[in-house]
Formats: sequence, structure tokens, C-alpha cells
Amino acid sequence: MALSRTPLSLYVHWPYCSFLCKFCAFSKTRITKETDNKRTTMALLRELETTLAPHKDKYLRSIYFGGGTPSLAQPEHIGRIIEHASKLVPLAADAEVTLESNPTMAEVEKMREFRAAGVNRYSIGVQTLNDRVLREMGRLHTGAEGLAAIDRAREIFAGRVTFDMMFGFAGQTPDEWSKELNAALDHADQHVSIYQLTVEPGTPLHRDHLARRTRLPGDEMQAEMYERTVEICRNRGFQHYEVSSYARSFEARGKHNTGYWLGHQYIGIGPSAHSRFVDPVSGKRVREVRIPDAARWMATCEMDGQGTAKKDEVDEDEVKQEMVVFGLRMLDGIDNRRFSDVSGGRMLEDYLCMERVKEYVEKGYLVWNTGGRDRLSHCLAPTELGLQNMVAALNSELLVRSLARKMQYALQRHTQDFKHKQIATLARLVFLYARYQKPIRRSIVVLICIALIERVHKMARLMTSQRTHNK
Repeated sequence: MALSRTPLSLYVHWPYCSFLCKFCAFSKTRITKETDNKRTTMALLRELETTLAPHKDKYLRSIYFGGGTPSLAQPEHIGRIIEHASKLVPLAADAEVTLESNPTMAEVEKMREFRAAGVNRYSIGVQTLNDRVLREMGRLHTGAEGLAAIDRAREIFAGRVTFDMMFGFAGQTPDEWSKELNAALDHADQHVSIYQLTVEPGTPLHRDHLARRTRLPGDEMQAEMYERTVEICRNRGFQHYEVSSYARSFEARGKHNTGYWLGHQYIGIGPSAHSRFVDPVSGKRVREVRIPDAARWMATCEMDGQGTAKKDEVDEDEVKQEMVVFGLRMLDGIDNRRFSDVSGGRMLEDYLCMERVKEYVEKGYLVWNTGGRDRLSHCLAPTELGLQNMVAALNSELLVRSLARKMQYALQRHTQDFKHKQIATLARLVFLYARYQKPIRRSIVVLICIALIERVHKMARLMTSQRTHNK
């Protein structure tokens, strides 16, 4: 394989679940007797052909089967997707091929068949060992069954098993979490992902939370759980390499998610899947989103060859913002070499508010490494303390300067065109609010600012189009 080829990742969304968890906000459909796995597979293969074939000059560094519950699929169907993908785009010899599973789906024989089909990494959604919480969240397995699933998977995918755990459930204390995490790590392989429970809008858990039927631990208690997570994992030999990810070695890190954080290109197929790539024809960076409804997505694939709901160009500023945001999720951080590749040769120093960078370096949250032969080797990275203190909040501060420029440009260029200036006024107010509010709120409001900027530009383009038409 030529070294000049660009790396590409493939995400495959299998939408079916045998049960629906109360906390899950991902696109999913309860499996029934009428569910046609073969038809779903054919739709995925059709979409794969349409969306992946134009990227034959790249190579696949990872394939990830998520959902939903992809372990509900037949191994032969998973194998067909892997085989067809590798015919369209070369699969790297060391490619990572991950399949997600629930503990109830982790039967030894079926895992062997998945391994034979080309899967080489197994991810198990254990979530918690507390049987009461598992029942409340709608899970069908027990804590003991979760641990047993890890043990079985390690027999077949030795060195390539990861599992998910969550903390912050109702009634949970830091001491209980510490005991639970240690028990889970007794069975761990080389990697584990540990998340704070998030109440996602539209989920049953969100409705319970609004109705005060569920009372989650307070911020201070959850912060203590996070700190204990980092300490326990470190003491058990796991490096905290990303906000929610821990690995015993560099080789054990998850390639697929790391590709997202590094800004690599990826193609997503299946209901609600997302793609980010450089269009082989136009050379522009684009994003695609597939239709979220499984039935409608499948019918569209059968008719049009793909179930794309939306396709947009991604502007350079957005790419740079994402690279900084995701780069600071990882202890490795982001260097000027990678940043300049997407910024027309500009350096981090030209883009970020370096006063803020210096401030966070002094506080021990960031490291600004200016060693090396030239500016391209300069690197900005979070410290362990930085990861623990909400990297998202740091990002919002660091992006203030570039966001201010973009906001100012949008308003100056377009505000005079609007008969009603409420959106411009709101944008100014939101931006001022973002400058001075608490970090977590500020992080959210900065995202609202970005959305408002896009809205300003969109309205202006519409008005320009209307004026041209009227002429």
C-alpha cells in the first residue's frame, strides 16, 4: 500500500436493539419478528458502494460497527460488509475492526463467528455493576453477567477487548463508585471507556429528570467520582489518554475514535450516521448526515443508492475550531503541523487567544511545548489536571478571539440587510454572555454563538438571492 494514501475510517450503524435503554439518545429501533436483517444488510451494502467507492485512493484504518446493537446482526452479514468495504478501499494490514455488543449478546460461539468474519476488537456495554440501576435504566443483564461477558470476550479477542462504564447514577456515592470500578477493572483487558452519565433531551431519563422522579448526584459529588476514576485507573496501570478513555499502552488506544479526535476523514453508513471527508471531485471538505428513521433510510437506499438527508460544505473556520476542541480532549494535544494542514499554513499562535493559553499554562491546565526544530513542532496539550477541569470550558475560552472575529465579520457584513435586527442583537448578547458566565454554561453558549453566526450568513445569502431574483 502506498504511503501517500490518506487514512479513512468507516462507521456502520446497525439500528436495532432488543431493548431500549432509558439514557440512550442514539438512533435505534426495537427489533421485532418483522425486522429483516438481510434487507438491512443489503441497504448498507448499497450505501457502502455509493459512498465509499469514490474514495478508492485512500485506505481504511478502522471500521466500527455501532448502533443500536450490531451484535444482533448475523456474523455473515457483518463479514459481507467488511469484505465489500475492503474491495472498494484497501484495508490496512493493522486495521482495527470493532463491534459493539451488550453482555446479553456476548455468546462464545457467536463471538467466534464474528472473529472469523473479520472483527478483531470487541466493545461491551457493561455500563454499571449495580443490578438496581441496570433495572432502572432498562438493561436486561446483571452486573455479574457483564463481568462474565468481558471474561468470555477476552478468550476470543485477547488484548482487543474494551468495555464501557458510567458513573453519576441516582443514589450513587463516590465510595460505591470506587468499589464498582475496581471490581470491573479486575476483569479488564487493555482498554476501558468511562463516561459520566449525561441526561440527553428526548430520552426517558430526561423526562424522569424533568419530573424529578430521578435525582442525580450533585456537581461536586460527580467531580469527585471523576477524580477517583482517574486515580484508580492510573493505579491499575491505565493511561488516561482522552477525557473518557483509558489504555494500558499506546497500542491499546482505540484507533477509530482517535481518528475522529485527530480530524481524520470518515464515512458513515446506516440510519443517522455522519460523514466528514474531502470530496474527491470538488476538493472541498463536506459533511453528510444520513436519514435517522431506519425504515425511511432503508427505502431511500433501495431507491437512490444512499440515504443521505443532508450534505454541506464545511468552512475552514469550523474545521479549525473542531481540530482544537477535539485535539484538547487528548493528552497528546494538537501540534502546528496538523493544524497548518487544515488552516492554509496558519499556526495555532495565529488562531488562539495566546493570553488565555499563557494563563492556563500558569494554572497547570495546559502545556505549550515550543521545543523542536521549527514552529511546526509547537504543540498545545492539556495536562491531567486540564482534562479533569472540563476541557470543553478551556476550548470556549481559547476560541474567544477567533469566534469574536467571525461574529464581528458576520454582523458588520450582513446586519444592515435585515429589516428585523433581532437575530443580530441576540447574537451580540449571547456572545457577551459567553465571555463572562461559568465555564460549562459558557461552553454551551459559545456553540449557540456559532449556530447564530451560521444563521446570519444563511439569512444574508437568502436575501441576496431574493434581490438578484427580483432584478
